[in-house]
Amino acid sequence: MEQYKIMIIKFLENPFLIFFLLLLSLNYSYFLIPKFPKGIPRIILISPIFYILYFLPWCFSFAFLRGILSFFITWITSFKLILFCFNKGPLSLCKNPIDFILISILPLKISIFDEKSVRNTSDKLIYDQKIVDRKYEISDKTSIKNDSNESISDLKDVSQKYEIFDISICKRYDMEEIFKQPYLATSFRDFWGKRWNRYSSKMLRLTIYDPTNEALKNLGKNTSNLLAIVCTFVVSAIMHELMFYYITCGLCLKPTCEVMWFFVLQGICISFEKFFYAKNWAIMDARISILLKRIFIVFSFYFLLVLPVVREGKNTCEVTK
Repeated sequence: MEQYKIMIIKFLENPFLIFFLLLLSLNYSYFLIPKFPKGIPRIILISPIFYILYFLPWCFSFAFLRGILSFFITWITSFKLILFCFNKGPLSLCKNPIDFILISILPLKISIFDEKSVRNTSDKLIYDQKIVDRKYEISDKTSIKNDSNESISDLKDVSQKYEIFDISICKRYDMEEIFKQPYLATSFRDFWGKRWNRYSSKMLRLTIYDPTNEALKNLGKNTSNLLAIVCTFVVSAIMHELMFYYITCGLCLKPTCEVMWFFVLQGICISFEKFFYAKNWAIMDARISILLKRIFIVFSFYFLLVLPVVREGKNTCEVTK
């Protein structure tokens, strides 16, 4: 037993072996999982991979690195693989193992303007005027209209005319947007849904919110939305508490759950906010309301999220897990 433990510790101290195991696991997921029916059968077959993803951050001594890996690998990659088991999410769009691996572990997505993808797919690029205006700040007087049979050469002509983009230099991947001026948030929903950590919000929406909302739709639209929001923030709270466990090197044997309660509290606030909006109730001036919400987010963030990490966190941890 002691020799077995020594072998495991030596294995954990070699990051190359760890990442080789990660790559092997993702290749297993890419090549083997799609051969089985989507849903529960795939979840069962991929369940050992979830344990590997949970285990991986413990292989590094730096607590900060553990926190980063616990977010991108243990949390986000696991959620992407769950979606992949149901033929949903960003991994379902991958056409080769390189795409699958990179998009699994990095905040990347397949570029919709990838020239090779445009040539090889039957789907055509259709430009929506609102999206064009928002992304490229084209004047409202400019109008771009493309039909579904437009060729690649036509797209190049349009891009040269309006200087939107040059399709010949399109990237293969785009970075996922993580933050979008969170200090400009006007509500709890705006802050958590559109501005703060949009990457994890997207995964939570696809993995938790949408399925929960769909499963509870018989209860009514408003009720299902509220319950889906609460469930989403509860799951987010659990995942953040897990990250806190990694950062503190697993030494917090009696967790205070301050990190978890922070996100549960935010979910409750969003639910009340949505309820008040639905009833069209306005307790105070909109500007005062926005200011108070921002103050509440900052103070709760500091006392329930920052302070516990500072108090319990360690710079390095011994690799003994």
